[in-house]
Amino acid sequence: MKHDHKSSLKKSFVVPLPQAVCAVAIITMMMITEAAAMPKTGKTHKKSSDGAALETVSLQLDPKALANQRHIRLLNNASISPWTYNVTNDNTLFPPFLSEARCLLRGCLDSEGQEDLNLESRPIMHQVLLLRRIWTAGSAHYHYRLESRLIAVGCTCVRPVIRIQQ
Repeated sequence: MKHDHKSSLKKSFVVPLPQAVCAVAIITMMMITEAAAMPKTGKTHKKSSDGAALETVSLQLDPKALANQRHIRLLNNASISPWTYNVTNDNTLFPPFLSEARCLLRGCLDSEGQEDLNLESRPIMHQVLLLRRIWTAGSAHYHYRLESRLIAVGCTCVRPVIRIQQ
């Protein structure tokens, strides 16, 4: 039977940072209460300062869609390609805390726990969507702009790419 590495990787990947899930849940609840206090405007169309058309839509977040942190297993130290997290804080972003993985080894751990440099530790990249708070000039009001960012969420072990020069 042929082993499908990609499907087994997708099935075994679990979000490794319960603190981030908890922070996202708290901030989500704060945004929901703030949004509930705002007037319900639905969809509006405006023009930006450079003349481009802007569309504003209401955002509803379902807290039930968040991961249940009781089922999260920390993988960063159990992996043959271990990693740590660098946590950054930017209060103009939602969520304000981002955890980005950093591989600890150049190679990968063998069955005895020794680094094998015939293999390589590589970051697993994932595109995330963030909301950036934008203050309106001369006002106490702000809006959110959707941004995407590519971040490392973990590390994996790969065979090195060997290029033969002619």
